[in-house]
Amino acid sequence: MKKFVIIVASCMALTFNATAQRQLIGQAKKDISGLTMTVDSYNKAFNKFKPALTHEETCNHPGTWALANRMMVELFDKYEDNRRVGKKVDIKAMGHALLDAYDYGLKSLALDTIPVLDKKGNPVIDKKTKRPKVKTRFSKEVIGRLLDYHDNYRIIGSELYNVKDWDGAYKAWDDYCQMAARTDNPRWIKPDSIVAEVRYYQGIAAWQRADTIDAVRLFSIARHSGYKHKEAYDYALVCLSDLGNEAEVVKLAWEAFLKFGTSDPQYIRILINDYLSKEDFSGANDLIDDALEAKPNDDELLNLKGLIIENQEDIYQAFPYYQRCIELNDSNASGLFNVGRYFYNKAMETRQNSMLTGKKLANLVNPIYREALPYLEKSYAINPRNVDVRNALRDIYYKLGEADKLQQIESAQ
Repeated sequence: MKKFVIIVASCMALTFNATAQRQLIGQAKKDISGLTMTVDSYNKAFNKFKPALTHEETCNHPGTWALANRMMVELFDKYEDNRRVGKKVDIKAMGHALLDAYDYGLKSLALDTIPVLDKKGNPVIDKKTKRPKVKTRFSKEVIGRLLDYHDNYRIIGSELYNVKDWDGAYKAWDDYCQMAARTDNPRWIKPDSIVAEVRYYQGIAAWQRADTIDAVRLFSIARHSGYKHKEAYDYALVCLSDLGNEAEVVKLAWEAFLKFGTSDPQYIRILINDYLSKEDFSGANDLIDDALEAKPNDDELLNLKGLIIENQEDIYQAFPYYQRCIELNDSNASGLFNVGRYFYNKAMETRQNSMLTGKKLANLVNPIYREALPYLEKSYAINPRNVDVRNALRDIYYKLGEADKLQQIESAQ
């Protein structure tokens, strides 16, 4: 008898619990029907309703998730209403309401398949697909809401990015692109150029959250989907370089060089350095000559031409190119260094080859060191991270006895 009472009591408890969960859903619908709902009221209503999302009696029902989708969309709207009347809103909370709405909507769509039965209760088979027919109850309203807010995902991604919520921005842009890839309603479809641009921004968000491999993937998707702006190449090159993938760096640099030419010298510099690392001086020379034919007064190209000739011959044959480089651009740090290096090397060779010593040797080589100084000092001022420039200046200051300048450059390390 006691056992029977316990079983009955347990059944009553389960029934009561299930009823309570269904009541939560009904109460949530009632709560959000009020016209004066505030952001706080929406949050309170959702928190009361939230247990229905995990209770076994309600969590597998598409209507539960459809209601959650609706509540989050309406909460997003309430944030927007507040912003329109000049109130300060929590952008992150506002954005994540929309992100949650998408996830809840997908959950409802996945569950919302009701088999179509004949009069005998058997599944009706579709003649075309040869599969059981199904109908939906909540999918139309969920899809309708997501369609209405599709563009908001792209916009809120930017807003989340601006408040440095990289994960939120990444997801918002991914949700937008995932919706645009759906084929069950023509209203989802967006122009390829827009989707490609959003993938590029998603790549930036991935890079910001230190997911470099994923960033490379997204930049590639963006480029191959129609986003051809230069930054899609530049960010990808940075990421590939960080990953140490030199082969892919060179491959992408070629792609960028063929598209943008010498408008940005970094591409051709990467390619020439690749040739030089392989000691393919002929290939490097051919590439730079083709580029110089189109841009004979490009200071970067002339500097690179000098480097190639120096590798093939010596710095004396390369010097006219370095000199012409800084004539065209006296702020080219690399060109300034190379001109200064020419005089520095000349002084070193003079020192090594001379039979003179002491003051006579100093009188011979010090003027050559002084010729190098203005170029090296200006190069160092532009790019103080160049260790080779710093080392050359340290040596010259030491040999010229300029203790103050030597101390200054030593303390700057």
